[in-house]
Amino acid sequence: MTGGLLVVGDVVTDVVARHGPTLLHGTDTAARIRTRAGGAGANVACWAVRSGCHDVRLVARVGADSADWHRDRLRRAGVRDLLAVDDEAPTGTVVALVDPSAERTFLTDSGAVLRLSREDWSPAMLDGIAHLHLSGYLLFATTSRATALLALREAGRRNIPVSIDPASAGFLAELGVDRFLALTEGADLLLPNADEARLLTGLPEPADAAAKLSLLVRQVAVTLGESGALLAT
Repeated sequence: MTGGLLVVGDVVTDVVARHGPTLLHGTDTAARIRTRAGGAGANVACWAVRSGCHDVRLVARVGADSADWHRDRLRRAGVRDLLAVDDEAPTGTVVALVDPSAERTFLTDSGAVLRLSREDWSPAMLDGIAHLHLSGYLLFATTSRATALLALREAGRRNIPVSIDPASAGFLAELGVDRFLALTEGADLLLPNADEARLLTGLPEPADAAAKLSLLVRQVAVTLGESGALLAT
């Protein structure tokens, strides 16, 4: 990529529990548990650096409880953090229950993530940027949605291409498909997984869903886990 990448999204603390085939209700289930730095936005930023982008910036809101820890890990990964620190809400936390097939079930405490505010944003953050990536999580609450839309409008004014990750089929269903599509109108690339693509279109086959979405967004990449991805344009 020529120019930088700005990610406006989320930083969370992931508690990952890998367990056996059966979760035993009301008692102990053996598991391997690790705590890691995560968040959809943070993951995109780190992988962009790994993929060769040399100017990657991340806008997100974290709690004062773990701001230094997350900053350290982002900087070690080569990401320039533009983190806002929240003195009232803790950093978002996700408990990921991972079964032997690698299927994941999430317990999500958004914490500071959805408190990303207008005061945390500046149009100057887009200076020198060639692409804006937005984590759809921010669209699921009033405060963070307003901030995300500021970034989208400024990117449009500067003719900077925008990609959007819908982020969560569960939260997407709560927001509403029509509302999500209206909010993301004008995006250049949509990155849903298969479940999100089905929800956004009502079509069961990912290829058909990708084709339908590509009539609304210039390009659509539907991710299919270990089966790769489908690109529709």
